[in-house]
Amino acid sequence: MTRIEMHAEFKLLMDKGDSFDAPSFLEEEIDSFLNISQEKFISKRAFGNNTRRTNFEEDQKRRDDLRTLISNAVIVPSAVDQAHNKPNGQFVALPEDYRHAINEEANVQTVEQSGSTRVGVKPITHDRYNKIIDDPFNKPNKHTVYRLDFGGKGFDNNFELICGDNQIVSEYHLRYIKNPLLIEPDVDCSLAEHTHKEIVRMAVVDALENVEQPRYQSSKIELNEIE
Repeated sequence: MTRIEMHAEFKLLMDKGDSFDAPSFLEEEIDSFLNISQEKFISKRAFGNNTRRTNFEEDQKRRDDLRTLISNAVIVPSAVDQAHNKPNGQFVALPEDYRHAINEEANVQTVEQSGSTRVGVKPITHDRYNKIIDDPFNKPNKHTVYRLDFGGKGFDNNFELICGDNQIVSEYHLRYIKNPLLIEPDVDCSLAEHTHKEIVRMAVVDALENVEQPRYQSSKIELNEIE
């Protein structure tokens, strides 16, 4: 559905069976309801806060719901910053539209050699890092790169990659869910076509709740049945 079609569907559902009492919203107000619902839709589908209790990629429906937001990036880490990096750590600047990581890999090479090996990247907490960094059986090595979250001043939207001794990451391969474009004039919904009607219905439920319409409960039940 285009933005114009989503607006028409929104108005139709708002007027359904109650044409004289249905509130009238400006275009920018409808856009706001649609964008709020788009955000709710993504969060519910990504983290299991839905009637199916399924997360992203747990079933085909969830994969299809968010597939148009999946993107790739190959990032070259910045030079080691001794004042901020952990030992053997390098920062990678995330894409501006980054939302959630799905899959992470890195090309690792020794400092003296040019050839690299592609290995998996494992996200860990800072508490976990403190426990394993000196453990010879768990510390990073040529087969493992650990990733810490980092957002200090001047480093917004970064990850820190931790290699083994005498190793560096030459490239970081990130597959991620990106933030959608805002629905506004000349910009349609970024999500897959089959999700649009559900997003509109979510927007209608929010609008009805906003004006305390008596049809709110029945509309919410219909939405749950569709999901």
